[in-house]
Amino acid sequence: MLVKRPDGLLVIDFKTDRITAEEVSGRAELYRRQLELYSKAAESILKVKLLGKWLYFLTPACAFEIK
Repeated sequence: MLVKRPDGLLVIDFKTDRITAEEVSGRAELYRRQLELYSKAAESILKVKLLGKWLYFLTPACAFEIK
């Protein structure tokens, strides 16, 4: 999902992995490269500054920012 704000763009990727809250940061590392590629593509195509990259794990209903 792309969220265009007046000051830039947020990239949010929803994940359906069934994990616990304790496993979120470790699992997020598996998706780091994928989210970086999505972000570069969105920035390049839309010519908008990237504000942040987020993963949202549906289970356990937890957001994780990729920095």
